[in-house]
Amino acid sequence: MKITLNNCLFFLTLSLFAHVRANAQNTRAFFSVTGGYSLPVGELAREKLDDPFAGLTSSGYYGQANFDVRIARWIGLRASGSMNHNKTNSQPIIDKANSYAEVLGERFNWQSNVSRWKLNALMVGPALYINFGRTQIELHAQGGKVWADSPSVKLLGTAETGGDPITVDLQPASTSAFGLAGGLSLRVPLAGALYFQLGGDVIGAEAEIKDVTIKVVRGTLDFSEPVSAKRFIGVVNVGAGLGLAF
Repeated sequence: MKITLNNCLFFLTLSLFAHVRANAQNTRAFFSVTGGYSLPVGELAREKLDDPFAGLTSSGYYGQANFDVRIARWIGLRASGSMNHNKTNSQPIIDKANSYAEVLGERFNWQSNVSRWKLNALMVGPALYINFGRTQIELHAQGGKVWADSPSVKLLGTAETGGDPITVDLQPASTSAFGLAGGLSLRVPLAGALYFQLGGDVIGAEAEIKDVTIKVVRGTLDFSEPVSAKRFIGVVNVGAGLGLAF
């Protein structure tokens, strides 16, 4: 039987695929993409009467890409990049606006228009692997950079007794800080080097919001005030996706 170069390449590829399938737990690298549900944590998730930013963030969604390089059988290095989009709860700003209304001795009905919170992160750190055949549990702790964009909030208040409306305008602001992350993932083989992955992460940072002004105007009256403070911001992300071992 004549053996051609194409036949040799076919059998070599088949043997390599079988080797990867049988020894996926010994691969040196793993790439995965996940997405799912995001929930805020920290000061932006808890309402406080004296802080208009507290409680401003609500649930949302995220997307994340991860790359692992194994140094030894049980330990490796993991790099991650994530993007979060979370809903904005306008109630804390409405509560703040009502405090201005009390000064005027009036009651207002509010219409709100808000954008989303955004939080992006690039993280790197060690990972620990626990293998059960080809199924794997991965745990990690990371540090890196966090970027946050606060939302815009626009309110229009109409007095029950009539007269000029009140406009409340919170402009968006951007900040960045060093952050920490930690989490775990469960990797279940599907076919060959393809894996199904469930994962959860906590990402947080102490970020400073500077030179933000809540503009409150009614006719010729201006109640605007600046807001600058450090706050702990963070998210808990839980989702699923696919991974590739190689």
